[in-house]
Amino acid sequence: MSRLTKLNDMEHLMLNHWLDTHDIKLDYHTRNQFRDALAIARVFEKIHPEVVDLHSYIPRTSVAMMIENWKIFNIRVLTKLNICISQTDMERLALGTEGAIESLLYDLMVADYSLMMRFDSDKSFNHFDDVD
Repeated sequence: MSRLTKLNDMEHLMLNHWLDTHDIKLDYHTRNQFRDALAIARVFEKIHPEVVDLHSYIPRTSVAMMIENWKIFNIRVLTKLNICISQTDMERLALGTEGAIESLLYDLMVADYSLMMRFDSDKSFNHFDDVD
């Protein structure tokens, strides 16, 4: 079953705000670049460097090899974020199927907010430890 689903209007607005926050313009050129997981890994590595190791990826141009990068990204990054995409999803991403990258970026946005909240709560918890 596909994890990548069509976003509703509110989800699109939230995603566009998050993209703007990180200076990402989702146009034809970036959508084409995002067909390869390496480009997405670079973006997420800037946001959460502790989650992504860029040494695992090689720039790819063929769909078959892009799918290989998506497999690596799925195993090494997405599973850490409790996101898992299917082989069909990887093919849709590598082919640049309409809406696929937006759906994945939305999931990454949700994971980003979750990681930020977890980090903030850890800081608050540690602050209370220092009060004693």
